[in-house]
Amino acid sequence: MRLRRGDDRTLGVLMATPTRWIADGTRAPAHDERGPRQAVRAAVEQMIEVPADVQDLVLLLESGPEEGVLLAASGTWRLPCEGEGDLLAQARARIAALRQERMRQLKRQRLPDQLIAYFEELNAAAAEDEVFRALAEHALRIVGAHTSLAFVREPARGMLRAPARPGAAPTEYRACLLWDPRFAEPGLMQALDARAGGPCAVAAPLFGDPATSQVAHVPVADEGVLVLTERREDRVFEPEDWDVMRALALQAEMALRRIRLIESVRSLSLTDSLTGLANRRHMDVVMEHAWASARRGEPLAVMVLDLDGFKAVNDAQGHQAGDRVLCQVADVLRSEARGSDVVVRYGGDEFLAILPGGNAAAAHSLAERVRMRLNGSVGVSAGVAEYRPEIASPDELVRDADRALYEVKRARGCR
Repeated sequence: MRLRRGDDRTLGVLMATPTRWIADGTRAPAHDERGPRQAVRAAVEQMIEVPADVQDLVLLLESGPEEGVLLAASGTWRLPCEGEGDLLAQARARIAALRQERMRQLKRQRLPDQLIAYFEELNAAAAEDEVFRALAEHALRIVGAHTSLAFVREPARGMLRAPARPGAAPTEYRACLLWDPRFAEPGLMQALDARAGGPCAVAAPLFGDPATSQVAHVPVADEGVLVLTERREDRVFEPEDWDVMRALALQAEMALRRIRLIESVRSLSLTDSLTGLANRRHMDVVMEHAWASARRGEPLAVMVLDLDGFKAVNDAQGHQAGDRVLCQVADVLRSEARGSDVVVRYGGDEFLAILPGGNAAAAHSLAERVRMRLNGSVGVSAGVAEYRPEIASPDELVRDADRALYEVKRARGCR
């Protein structure tokens, strides 16, 4: 996730001497005794049209060989000087300080509202990628930088990767970066750090823009990294910037934990705790969609599978042995089912497979593959039902498969 700012210059400045305008050569007015701010503003507006975006009007007035006076809307300063060049250098330094302080003030004023907007977006996020996108977007807006990137860590591959864009194709390129231990702590990198043989050569892609001068990075727990890049040579990430970046990353961590907790609860509510297969509640959700497709003409089959003699296993070897058998059968069913099939622990020693787009032959084939994989370690019986227009409901389809199962068991003399 890479974001780029437009232009963050919010302080307009005009600077002049009594003999000429430094910026454009326009002649400046004589000094007016009415008061520094009002006099300067009035005099300047008589000679030129002051742009609307000029928030601080700054003039450099030479009052003698030893000193000058710098006038601005926010203050008046005397500057000692030894010559015009030195005076101008001091004036420019004062103006730079004025701009920097104005930027600090504006950031502080905007910070509460910006943080509220960020928290609201995090609270509304329903997926982890949404959290990382919000982090990158709001960090750029709140902290200020040239670009902002959020990377998700993939420990198994030893890399960092940008989250997918909403609606993007799975094959769409996403920015990536090799992991380096330096990213595990907040820090600042210079372009020299990312050169071949430097302390963090893997960060070279972050300096792909030759104008990028430095990179600030803050970890998001073990989940990822927030990166801000800057082009201005005089840019300084100040202590308050680092405090804000850490706070943004901490809030992102909390949002990620919330999403994972919700996913965990949802998974527990839809999954059988012993086998890890879908449970009856999950089955109802899947069946609702599969049934709607079947009513529109798509094939649909259901297979109910029951273990032969399972009660005897429990009685002779105990429930733990019975649980191991159930998990074994569940693993075989999971591996033999198609990706579109849903396998359910239906109850006790019964399993059910929903085959959207499948027919009775496909369901019987699945049952036979499971029987062969189990290789006699436990016997199984299966009943199959296929959707027909005269079947009134999903429950009736499952009952047809149940009836077929018990016909098979009765014919084989199984319990």
